[in-house]
Amino acid sequence: MERPNDLWRGGPWEQPAPSPADLPRVSVPSSPRPPVLRTRRRRNRWPWFAGVLALVAVLCLSTALLNLFLTLHPPGGSAPGGAPSDVQEMAQSTTPPSIPQVEGDPGAEITLLPPGTAPLSYTQIYERTAPSFVSISAASASGYNTGSGLILSRDGYLITNAHVVAGAQEVLVQLSDSRVFSAGLVGFDADEDLAVLKIEADGLTPAQFGNSDDLRCGDPVAALGDSLGYRATFTDGIVSALDREVELDDGTTMTLIQTSAAINFGNSGGPLLNQYGQVVGITTIKIISDDGSAESMGFAIPSTRVRYVVQQLLAGEEVRNSVFGFTVNLVLVDGSGLELISVSPESDAWAKGLRPGDIITAVNGQAVTGIRELTRARQGNGPGTLVSITYLRDGATYVAEVALVDAEQIP
Repeated sequence: MERPNDLWRGGPWEQPAPSPADLPRVSVPSSPRPPVLRTRRRRNRWPWFAGVLALVAVLCLSTALLNLFLTLHPPGGSAPGGAPSDVQEMAQSTTPPSIPQVEGDPGAEITLLPPGTAPLSYTQIYERTAPSFVSISAASASGYNTGSGLILSRDGYLITNAHVVAGAQEVLVQLSDSRVFSAGLVGFDADEDLAVLKIEADGLTPAQFGNSDDLRCGDPVAALGDSLGYRATFTDGIVSALDREVELDDGTTMTLIQTSAAINFGNSGGPLLNQYGQVVGITTIKIISDDGSAESMGFAIPSTRVRYVVQQLLAGEEVRNSVFGFTVNLVLVDGSGLELISVSPESDAWAKGLRPGDIITAVNGQAVTGIRELTRARQGNGPGTLVSITYLRDGATYVAEVALVDAEQIP
């Protein structure tokens, strides 16, 4: 039977997404102190067709590589497909924006709050978070990029994804009350895909952050962002996976939260929220397959990692990746503990007496149930942080306070 045209064509779903508003332009004074700028290695990139940029990724599952040739999409930018022709997407760059440089304030750090006493409704979560949400438009000579961000402090420090503002000549920020400000750059790290901005405003509502380590698979979450140009779009889902390692085509690996909450172009830099209305992640990428069969595969940077990176950027210090300096067998020994395979002589773990064959049973007092406990201990901290390692050797239990070391110091 032929389908009636009025039911199958011309519906509101076929209307083009709106263009970001033509925001008024204001200026902010620059600061003599340069921000922290760390760029990712340049990647070979395909041109944009119909506003879609494909990045080939490999999804790492435990020790085996799942070679699925997926496409990673940073969900920032103008709407793909039906976007108006005058809306252009900036080429995905790792170059810091050429906007006024602003000195950071280490006192504007992120505090990870404990979970609330009772879950909130999605309406309550939205109402709690909306005042801390911002829309971002980053302009360059070739067009503009759009994305999302969060208010970090009452005096105008903001967080977003690095790829939202990369290469921009001007960055405009729209608050929930529709006020618009020009932003300066405090710090930028393309490898971590995080940037800290500053606007000249006061009396703002900072976002409340929760601890991503408290999340469990199946927990309800929600994402807030300017999806496809539609401002402050709120979507719900669950935590699909934790500590998911996603490798980009340049070799950079990010440890992320996977979620089924819908994440689209424009969501980049926006919050992933737990059931208590706390920010537990910053949305960064989504995965789609070449044939379009992949669905609900969005990813967010855990709040523990966001806290460490933002703290470094605010302090004017470079972000360094930390490691223990040892490798472990991913198979649990008798269901409780991970056996050390090797220990680098350059590591503090070696200096503290750990050797191959030792079995790690706890990290910071928490029983080891897999690689997760070790991953979380290092991703939320920098080199020099002490981590309590409990291990077995010849049936005896030992405890060592092991300092994380800079990854670049380990061969």
